[in-house]
Amino acid sequence: MYKIDKCAKCSSTAIAQRVMVADRDHGGELDLKLRMDARPSAMVLKRPARSVLHAYVCSSCGYVEFYADDPQALYDAFIAAQSDTPKIT
Repeated sequence: MYKIDKCAKCSSTAIAQRVMVADRDHGGELDLKLRMDARPSAMVLKRPARSVLHAYVCSSCGYVEFYADDPQALYDAFIAAQSDTPKIT
């Protein structure tokens, strides 16, 4: 798990760790996620990789950093997508 010890902008150590980033859907809250399709050109079965997004918030200046819980899955899908994307010449 990633940990922020001090703010990148003001150097404060008062950081709220792993704040959930939520979106609203029909009155409820849903975790905000990142998505990368391994096969973006496919009509179906795009093989999406998803990762929950968390925020780290500085309580002194309000600076926010976002981090994905599973960045490796997103990167693996990105690499797979590079070979799936048709080349325009």
